[in-house]
This record gives sequence, structure tokens and C-alpha cells, in this order.
Amino acid sequence: MDEIVRAENLTKTYRFGETGVEALRGVSLHINKGELVSIVGPSGSGKSTLMHILGCLDTPTSGKYFLEGKDVSTLNDVQLANIRNKKVGFVFQTFNLLPHLTVLDNIILPVVYNTKGNLKKAEEKAIEMLKSVGMEKRANHLPAQLSGGERQRVAIIRALINDPVIVFADEPTGNLDSKTGLEIIKILKGLNKERGVTEVIVTHDLSITQFTHRVIHIKDGLIEKDVKNRDVANIEEATV
Repeated sequence: MDEIVRAENLTKTYRFGETGVEALRGVSLHINKGELVSIVGPSGSGKSTLMHILGCLDTPTSGKYFLEGKDVSTLNDVQLANIRNKKVGFVFQTFNLLPHLTVLDNIILPVVYNTKGNLKKAEEKAIEMLKSVGMEKRANHLPAQLSGGERQRVAIIRALINDPVIVFADEPTGNLDSKTGLEIIKILKGLNKERGVTEVIVTHDLSITQFTHRVIHIKDGLIEKDVKNRDVANIEEATV
């Protein structure tokens, strides 16, 4: 398998005056192309900090981070933004849709900032992907006119519009009811299975882990366990 992510002894210390808080204390891991991985841990365990570094939203205090073989752990903010735009997709718990933009405009926004992006093709792709989740008639709606589940579907499509090498989903079901949350996980699982999208789901919901290839448990800034799921549950048979 091609390696997408490699982290070597990552640490992250946040400074508050003279006080330092160690969010990560030496994390090493790898993620291969086509994997669906969940990262779980209690509040304050370091899982969100880890996702921010892996998603090029932040840099480590020490250690190395390679994305597709490129060391991105020492890049500046402008360089990281360029990497994020071209290679990384994000799905957030709070959706992060711009309220004054339509569904279609929200989806193609990453392409606007991609110097090599083609807006016409992006719009066509967005409409096709909206059709695939039954939302083509919502293309010109504003986020406030959508349900939570619909907003998260839009966020997933936006995450994929630039064909990233990896997608990070941060608590993607956290603001949804159980039934809608399961539907969102089914979409993410389907994208991984049918399109080979490499995904990392950061969650506190242990029920999600049964559908992922690997489960990384993080506690007190360290990886406690990294377990292969040898009996991945069939999400099409899952109910709430």
C-alpha cells in the first residue's frame, strides 16, 4: 500500500505564559492509501491536536510529519494553506458552511482558492455529487434552509471537491441525532469503499469504530493502542 501519512515522534506543547501544556507527547503512526481509520479518546486526550497537525492546520513542537512523502512539519502558514487546499479535505462537527453562500457556492469555494482549479468543472462535479445524495434541488439554498444532516452532506462534498489525498472528519456526527449520524457514516464509508477515499474520523463515539479498518486510541497525548479491525461491521445492515 502507498503511504499517505507518516508521523514520527510528534510533540505539541501549548504555552500559557510560563506554563506549558503537553497536548502530544511523542506520537508516531502511519496511514496508507485507501484506509478508513478512526481516532478515539476522551476529551483532552490530544486527538484534536493530532488531527490539526495531520491536516496541516498546525505544526508540531517537535517531530516529523510527512504527507505523501513530503516533510510538512516545518512549513510556514502560507505553505501549509497551499497543501491543505490541494491535498486535504475537512468535515467538521459544526459544518463550517458560510451562511451567505448557497450550497453550490460553499462546495466550490476551495476551487476558487486553487490556482489550478476549473470552476465550470467543479460546478458540474458538485451537482453530480449532490445528485448522489439526493440534494440536487438544494443547490441554490442557503445553509440556514437545510437540516443538520443536509449541511453535513454539503460539507462532505466540499471536502472532496479538490480530490484530496486524505479527508479528516472531526466529530462528523456530533451535532446530529443517531439516525442522521448513521446516514453520514454510511456516506463516508461508501466513499471509502467505492472511491477509495482515504479517511480519518476523529470521534468520541465508539460505535463508529466498528465500521473502520483501524482504531487508534489516544490518551494523555500518547497512542495507547493502534488496533486493526479484523471484523469490520457491515454498515448497510446497521440500525439505530
